[in-house]
Amino acid sequence: MKYVRMPIERESPEEFGYGRIRNNLSESSIRDLSLSQLGIDLSDLTLFYGSHRGDERLRALIAQASGVSPDEVLVTAGAAGALFIVATTLLEPDDHLVVVRPNYATNIATPQAIGCAMTFVDLAFASDFRLDLAAVASAI
Repeated sequence: MKYVRMPIERESPEEFGYGRIRNNLSESSIRDLSLSQLGIDLSDLTLFYGSHRGDERLRALIAQASGVSPDEVLVTAGAAGALFIVATTLLEPDDHLVVVRPNYATNIATPQAIGCAMTFVDLAFASDFRLDLAAVASAI
């Protein structure tokens, strides 16, 4: 399977160049900083690869708060990674999805790469981005 670069990757400040951006109203990242600039001393930190499912202590805390077993918890590096895992686990080529837009880029690009058929229900500023249930019903 071949994945194309998503717009969020192509248009990221790191790719486009922070110096070329005058006003960025949607970027959630910060400029690069060193740990010393943050006043953090990690000289005694042991670096290791870690667990693929996430730190066991963190998974145990999440499980306890959620009323599930730690074996049922998977920690990801971010929302995009979690959404990718869900899509590639549940979807098959030729599945049909109804997708509301705007949406996370990975919720569009990943199903497209898998070969899913997609029908979009667009939300609009003019309607305060309210979901039109009739549009969803007709998309199904």
